[in-house]
Amino acid sequence: RDNTNHRGDNTTPSTVDMRQSDTLVAVASEAAEAGGEYLREAFRNGSVDGEYDSLDVKAVADREAEQRVRSVIESHYADHAFHGEESGRPDDDASDYRWVVDPLDGTNNFASGLPKFATAVTAIYRDEPVVAGIYEPLTDDLYLATRDEGATLNGEQLRAESSLPLEHGTVALVVGLPAITDSELKGQAETLERALRDECKRVVTTWAPCVDWGLLARGSIEGLVGFHPDIYEQYAGSLLAAESGI
Repeated sequence: RDNTNHRGDNTTPSTVDMRQSDTLVAVASEAAEAGGEYLREAFRNGSVDGEYDSLDVKAVADREAEQRVRSVIESHYADHAFHGEESGRPDDDASDYRWVVDPLDGTNNFASGLPKFATAVTAIYRDEPVVAGIYEPLTDDLYLATRDEGATLNGEQLRAESSLPLEHGTVALVVGLPAITDSELKGQAETLERALRDECKRVVTTWAPCVDWGLLARGSIEGLVGFHPDIYEQYAGSLLAAESGI
């Protein structure tokens, strides 16, 4: 790692990232695709072993996909911290760089045979997301975003535009697990959803936030509301949206 990352000067996240953004993007792309390619084969083969409860699914595919993502990242950046949804954040997270990973965003969909899921990978520099990759394996769609440099879908520049007014449009509602497990927050989320339904044609809850962020970034839906969203998808999705002009 470049020791200038530790100089303690006024170097900003985006300035440091500019020096190696191409490499970070390439690794994010490779890592997201590695996880997604495994998921595609597992989904088509019906490999959905896991632990089920009333709130969530812990699928074997989550752990297997995360290991593939981690292997790619560590092969390029052995000194970067790794924070995966399955493995958690390391106690000795002293690196300026941290990779936040959701190996299988949309686990419940995956386990139910619903073809809406993705792998999300975000490079964080000093707590600021600088590069994100979201890969939807079934449609072979790869979203990449770099802070202050824009976003792409399958190599083509993204600029989110929708011609529909909100009252005719679709809004995705993302409710994080903390809001589902807390009775007060769950009630607030239900109130929020009713209010949204008064303002637009359709509210969708796909249980795959990164899929929703991709739809927003490409202008296919008119909005997204996150209520206590999980960081594993929020980092990647919000950077993608910002760099798409949201």
